[in-house]
Amino acid sequence: MSKSDARILISSHSPTVTTGYGRVVRRLTHAFRSAGRDVAAAGFGYNGEPHELPYPVFKLDSYDSPERLSVAVHEFSPDILLTLSDPWTFKYVPQMAQRKSFKWIAYFPLDGRPFPADWKPWLENVDVPVVLSKFTQDCVAEATGRTPVLIYHGVDTQSFRPMDRGQAKELAHVSGHFVVGCVARNQQRKNLPALVKAFAQFAADKPDAVLYLHTQVRGHWDLYELVKRFGVEDKTRVTEGLGTDRGVPDALLATVYNAMDVFVLPTMGEGFGLPIVESQACGTPALATDYSACPELLADPIQRLRVKETLIMGHNFEQAVVDTGDIVEKIEYFYRNPVELRELGERCHRFAKQFDWSIPCRQFVDLIASLDAPAQPIETLVKSS
Repeated sequence: MSKSDARILISSHSPTVTTGYGRVVRRLTHAFRSAGRDVAAAGFGYNGEPHELPYPVFKLDSYDSPERLSVAVHEFSPDILLTLSDPWTFKYVPQMAQRKSFKWIAYFPLDGRPFPADWKPWLENVDVPVVLSKFTQDCVAEATGRTPVLIYHGVDTQSFRPMDRGQAKELAHVSGHFVVGCVARNQQRKNLPALVKAFAQFAADKPDAVLYLHTQVRGHWDLYELVKRFGVEDKTRVTEGLGTDRGVPDALLATVYNAMDVFVLPTMGEGFGLPIVESQACGTPALATDYSACPELLADPIQRLRVKETLIMGHNFEQAVVDTGDIVEKIEYFYRNPVELRELGERCHRFAKQFDWSIPCRQFVDLIASLDAPAQPIETLVKSS
């Protein structure tokens, strides 16, 4: 395999969709092509429709079946398969008939601890494990004795940047309001009811307070019913038309972040947490649960939301339950102290620049280049990244 002819197949969400993983795939494919690589993508959310991307895109339609990925491997003949998702998404790769025909880089998160024992055989089959956070790196090392490569996700600091906040609020139809917002999927792990409950307490005596939810209105929770239950339906705004595989262009999402005064993610656990970094890149302070990857992504300790307790969830992961009282207190503090809020936003903006996409893209290009060389221990790859 030479640097000029090594072929890379990235399998995750399709680069044709505007989900977080879809956006990551677009970044990585562009970086690999710029480095002279032949690339293709095999993605969830792609249905075979025409697209303008300058490389092949193959359809994936099941988390449990290798058939579609096998077709992509057969047709594209990659030297390297790069999978991006939770380990269970690609649990079948070790059993694929073509497994010995490619080197496998698994880029994966953990949103709780510990690393499950039944995932250890999966990890042993991975040639190069790469993780999204120090939290995941430590969990894997503690459970297996194998230290994966750490490469954070990135943020497009040209698209996600501070803009005129008044103009952003006008575009988001929240002019003249103090906006508490969240960008997240409507799923159990994001714990959106904790935010709605906290906002209802905070906003009880504040006619200028608005809650902006950029998420699917109906998912794990029916948000219409949820905000009505807490009596804040008149103070809540949502982005209409979102789906699990359908987001919005980066420019519009950046406007949403800029319309917020405070971003709040009461998550039970994150493998990374792109919205945390994106909001800060826009100069909007983020508050997030002090657990999993979140503390690594926050510019200041005051942004960490206190953990009330932990629960054992799916895959036996221990995950966090945020203290809603701490959410209320911190939102109230920044509502009363706009100068400190503005200064924190400036620090957050500077902090987020260290996650510019140019950095992880370069790390991945270097990692791929290291696979062109004669085999070397994984410890060497860790040090070089």
